[in-house]
Amino acid sequence: MITNYFSKIIFFFTILLLSFQITTAQVDTTSELYKTIKEMDEILFENGFNKCFISDMAPLISEDLEFYHDQGGVTTTKEKFLLSIEQNICSQPAQKPIRKLVEKSLEVFPLYEKGMLYGAIQNGIHEFFIKETNKEPYLTSTAKFSHLWIKDSDTWKLKRVLSYNHKVPNKSIQKVKIKLSNKVLDTYVGAYSGKNVKANISRKESALQMDSGDMQLIILPESENTFFAKEAPLTFEFISNDGVVSKMIVRENGKIVDEVQKID
Repeated sequence: MITNYFSKIIFFFTILLLSFQITTAQVDTTSELYKTIKEMDEILFENGFNKCFISDMAPLISEDLEFYHDQGGVTTTKEKFLLSIEQNICSQPAQKPIRKLVEKSLEVFPLYEKGMLYGAIQNGIHEFFIKETNKEPYLTSTAKFSHLWIKDSDTWKLKRVLSYNHKVPNKSIQKVKIKLSNKVLDTYVGAYSGKNVKANISRKESALQMDSGDMQLIILPESENTFFAKEAPLTFEFISNDGVVSKMIVRENGKIVDEVQKID
């Protein structure tokens, strides 16, 4: 009888513990808590970081915020954090940092005290880009982050931030210059005009020189019709029809920024 009684007690506590583990585990993407945290993430980054509507993000920041960055150090207080956004993120619109959340990386874990929800931990991975005028945004780094959100009545505040494991894009693949004859190089010499690029191409020893406005760039052959620049993530592909060069495709970080017609 006693054995049966203790078996029931153990069974009861086992069910209780399993229920507790289930309620405090990572929440489903369809849950209200997940949707709430994601919505605040969008306000914080899409409105605040990306579009510089700092007044949108300000109500979400706790007055005693602590922000720990693995490269930028520690920022304390809401005032200092918002000032850093204004001065470092929003001060150069011509080279604007942009943040994008890696969608499936977002995780939300509820925090309970005496059965009451008092906060949540948000984990995820995000990517950072630079957006320049008339150019495709290009990736500068990826990082992991953890946010501690605290709930006070119906109000959520971002209280602690960890930003870590910052990595730059893989640049391990080095481009190698090949040797082309002067005859081949001379076929690319001339004037080019496009929507974003106007340039003159001339032969410079065993490579080509591109003059575009105040910019002068030596571009090196990596194949018979493709060239690259050491100083920038740019490549130049010359397109020929029946042996006559018709245009030059300009790419930045692998993305086409212009197709420049050969006009002379």
